[in-house]
Amino acid sequence: MRYQHITRQQRKLIVYFSGWGTPISIAKTLELPSDFDLLICYDYRDLNFEFDFSGYQEIYVIAWSLGVWVAERVLHATPLTYTVAINGTGMPKHDQFGIPTAVFDGTLESLSEENLAKFERRMCGKTALENYRSLPERRDFTEVKQELAHLNDCITQDNRTGLLLWQKAIIGNKDKIIPAQNQLEYWQRHPQTKIQVIDAEHYLFNHFSGWQELLKDTACS
Repeated sequence: MRYQHITRQQRKLIVYFSGWGTPISIAKTLELPSDFDLLICYDYRDLNFEFDFSGYQEIYVIAWSLGVWVAERVLHATPLTYTVAINGTGMPKHDQFGIPTAVFDGTLESLSEENLAKFERRMCGKTALENYRSLPERRDFTEVKQELAHLNDCITQDNRTGLLLWQKAIIGNKDKIIPAQNQLEYWQRHPQTKIQVIDAEHYLFNHFSGWQELLKDTACS
């Protein structure tokens, strides 16, 4: 796993786990509150994660899509202040609670640059596609394919759930990647998680201007 640390020497940290294959510049489009640092985690071709959190008093996690599953694996032993899952579940390859198995396998088996472009259209919908494709720091296709293959292997081998307590789950009701109904059914089994459904696609960051909007149920300033 790779990460980029944007630091102002603050005592609060937002840890963002990217969705599969997506540019880290998504995180940079959101306004970062002045009293926060930001850690962007991405490239899950391996799940090795080493970061020293000792300088931070408060740690907030925001994970998107397959990043929800990854965050549970690498942060389950880290004390966290608040956690938000966006269009993801702890069972991302599952007929009832995630991406249907046949769809996940078919995406991996047929993945090409052309099919990745089709995937992006489904992910963004018409409204957000131009916004998404204009983002800088696009990932290399070979890396992206390797990343999905490795995630598939890891998810198949590790079906543990509940490794993190998620305080909030944001679900886009038009999600064509991880069906919104599957997400609802998953999170309704976790009564400690507040569910927020919004009118959005799988890629929904064009609906937000800052991290504070995603953390608005917390007491952070």
